[in-house]
Amino acid sequence: IHTMYLYMLLACVSWVLESHSAPMKIVSGSTQDNHTAVCAEIEKELMADNVTYKGSFERPQNTSEELCYGKFIEGFISTLNNISTKHKNDCHIQKVCKNMRQLTEICPKLKLTGHNCITEKSNFSKFKEALQSVVISIEGWKSCKGIKGIL
Repeated sequence: IHTMYLYMLLACVSWVLESHSAPMKIVSGSTQDNHTAVCAEIEKELMADNVTYKGSFERPQNTSEELCYGKFIEGFISTLNNISTKHKNDCHIQKVCKNMRQLTEICPKLKLTGHNCITEKSNFSKFKEALQSVVISIEGWKSCKGIKGIL
């Protein structure tokens, strides 16, 4: 749980630094086209969900491998679908799942998948931490509208 708070603190610090160093931007279009809003919604729902599921969950071994984010997101969505199918009363997980799908539509970078994307089995807390870590990284991307360079 300390790791989760550290990720949130780092995300806030990054946001503050970025927002003060860049000129104010006017966001056009709906929030549905804004990957940062979708990421923030995912984080909010993950933090609000205090259910801990038993079992073994697949997660990235290294969440800093951005070239693997597309593959990791596929895995997260698959796992979240399974959880929400079995536990229909967990509205937070259902919202996270919906927002994760929306994120892949908004962000073409997530269609790219790297090779040698290593995953491992873990408990639900570690799965959730890995998911938050990846989402926080994606939230920090300058843009999800186009593919610039490799990522």
